[in-house]
Amino acid sequence: MKDIRYIIADNVKLYRKKQNLTQFELAEKAELSVDSIKRIERGSRTMSLENFMRIADALAVPLSYLLYESLSEIPITERILNVLNSKNAKQQEYLVHMLEEMSFGMDRL
Repeated sequence: MKDIRYIIADNVKLYRKKQNLTQFELAEKAELSVDSIKRIERGSRTMSLENFMRIADALAVPLSYLLYESLSEIPITERILNVLNSKNAKQQEYLVHMLEEMSFGMDRL
């Protein structure tokens, strides 16, 4: 199993790049120094729980997403809830409706 520092490092970098953020922009959003972000992404620095929370908030991802080695390890219900929680009420209704319709069609298979 990979060292947790490197798992977090890889995930911080992954989610930062998915959002097209530079290290500087992430540092600003998380209210940390650019040097701290660089060291965290290299896995050469441990961080406090407070800084861990700041980074997760800045990336708009649950803390747990930064702890898993791959997206497939995150429980599907957690992934679905995270998607729903990131949407407004109207979007949530639409997504739930789509899921229900798709589920109904699968019952016939």
